[in-house]
This record gives sequence, structure tokens and C-alpha cells, in this order.
Amino acid sequence: MERKRTRFPVSRVSIVFLALIVLQLGFPLGQSQGQSTRSSELEKLIEGAKKEGTLKIQWLAGEMDGEVGLRPIVAAMNKRYGTNVKLEFTPGPNFPTMLNKIAQEKAAGTASSTDVNLMTSNHIAQGLKIGLFRKLDWGPLLELPAPRDAIVNRVAPEGIAVMIGSAVVGITYNTNLVKGDDVPTSIEDVFKPKWKGKIAATPYATGLYHFATKDMLGYDYMKRYTQRLAGHIGGLSGCTNVERIASGEFAMIVFDCGSYNTLTYQKRGAPVASLPPKEATRVNHFYMGVPVHAQHPNAGVLFIAFLHTQQGQNLLWEVGRLDLHIYPESRTRPEIASVIKAGGKVMLDTVERDLKMGHEELNRIKDEFEKILMEGRK
Repeated sequence: MERKRTRFPVSRVSIVFLALIVLQLGFPLGQSQGQSTRSSELEKLIEGAKKEGTLKIQWLAGEMDGEVGLRPIVAAMNKRYGTNVKLEFTPGPNFPTMLNKIAQEKAAGTASSTDVNLMTSNHIAQGLKIGLFRKLDWGPLLELPAPRDAIVNRVAPEGIAVMIGSAVVGITYNTNLVKGDDVPTSIEDVFKPKWKGKIAATPYATGLYHFATKDMLGYDYMKRYTQRLAGHIGGLSGCTNVERIASGEFAMIVFDCGSYNTLTYQKRGAPVASLPPKEATRVNHFYMGVPVHAQHPNAGVLFIAFLHTQQGQNLLWEVGRLDLHIYPESRTRPEIASVIKAGGKVMLDTVERDLKMGHEELNRIKDEFEKILMEGRK
């Protein structure tokens, strides 16, 4: 596995270090990102994928534009590596439900419904605890070199997953309904009387429990905030359901899972925008891992490895407005830089941070806040 290159704690970003990040964005400058000579490990992986011939993927239809977005990525992967892997895509449930489904399949001794699972830090930490994902040495498989000074490690602990994209979490709003001084720059702005019953939250308390840690806004404040929000919202909506904001069913969602979904809808001409609040911001890192009971593990690993080529990162941006900010060519990089420069508290949401903060305690808060939101809707 790659040796961890983080030089500073990821749980808190100091004022001084913020300045350094703004100057160099946590990466070495001028590092070549061209394709390197393939390792023997990668060549062996390619041969294994050729024999399997299939890649099964199941996740939320809105992620990476579902089958429409995945097909050009798989086609480019096949062309690059000389494989003929056929994609089988099935729309799936949200991240927590999908993780539970994969775990239940493992316990039952049946094959995983997906060869690749898309998730965030909380799900990786849970997968690590129950041995759900393959442990791999990713170093020889990833063609883009790991930046020497990146402030996050792209490979999860024990090599069970790889970070593939970054997104700034904020408040997504309808630009036709929310204008001028009504645009929420603070998390308190959403409580204006005019928005009562017209905004949404996610059923999984995205952002709410993340900001409850000691180094962010704290448990007591965020619990009170969640209680207030529960009585103010008009409903619950998943992160990928941006069309509910675009249509005007809700004026905004507090909080989104990252600006990438909003940017995807903007590309289609939808009247939506996302803005990180000034008090605190979460950089949501997306990971992919291969279940230990995947039917086509080589194809799954090769798909993840392909996303760590410049071509793969470009396609990821084109189909889903998502890429990994540690790479110099990343389109997400300037957005994260501007958020850091603004001076608010910034959470770099990684598996390492989840484990350091206490995975079980974070889940306890998550469950508590989800219950508050659900009961607030009764």
C-alpha cells in the first residue's frame, strides 16, 4: 500500500497552514502527470479483467450520471487497456443502504450486487471494521503519481479503497427563488420566516452530524440547530435529487453532499447553485472499493485504477463534475482553494479523520440527528 504522505493532522487546519494550502494547494508544483510505464501488477490486473469480461456496478442513478455517464468511462478504459469489459449497471439505493446490502450479501455467502462500491469516509470506516472490502497494494496500480505534499492520503487505511473525487459541501438553492440578500451565506440564513416549509434536508443528516465534532461547530450547537431545522423544513430529499430544487419544489437543501451534483444540473441549464456557508465547510471525499465477494474483482479494481489516469479524471469531471483535488489539473482544486482562503473552519473528510474522531461516536450522533429530522416531520 502507499505510504501515508500526510505531514499535518487532517482533523484541524490551522490558520498558518491555511495560508500554505492557498499558496500551493497542498500539492507539489510542476509535477509531471503523464502516463508512466505500466507495472507488472497492472498488466496482471488487465489480463484478469479480460478473462472476467464483465463489470457490475450498482449505486445511485444520479451518481456520475448513472449508466449514461459510466458507459463512456468503461469504453475509454477498454480502449486504454485492450480489454472488452461489458458494463452491467443497476440503479441502487443511497450509500448507507447499499453498504448494508453488500454486508448482508457477504454474511449470506452470496456474491456482491456490485463489483465497485462508491462511498464516503463513514462507509469506508464501517467497511474496515467488518472486513467488507479487498485489501490491496494500490501503489503499482495507479498511473498518476501521488503528490508528495498532498494533505490527504488518496489510499484508505489497509488499502481497502481509493479516493477518486472531492467536493465542497454547501447549501444548494434555486437561483430563481433565492436571490440577492436571500442567498444563504450563513447556516443561520435558512431560518428566515419566508423559507419555513420550503427547504429540505437529507434523511441521513448530511453535514449536520459532520459539523458536530469538537473541532468544527460542536455537538451542542449542531443538535440545537438540527432541532430547529427539523421544525423548519418542508421535507427530506436525497443529495442526488437536485431536480426537486431545480423544479422549485424546495427552495434549497441544507446541506448538500457536495457541489458536484449541483454543477451537473447547472451543465444541463437548471437554475441551481451551491454555496458553502461561512461558518464551516466540509470537503467531502468520495472513495471506491471492491467488495471481498465481488464477482469480477479484477474488472472492479481496473475501473478504479483507470480513474487515476488523467483521461479517467477528465471523464469523471465531464460526466459527474467530480475529480480529485490533489491532482494539479483538477477542476475542483480552485473551488477548494477559494473555500480555504475564505477563512472559515474546513473539514477534510477522510477515513483517517473519521477514525480519529471516533467512528462509533460519529455514527451515534448521525443516528440521533436522523431521528430528530424524521420526528420533526411527523
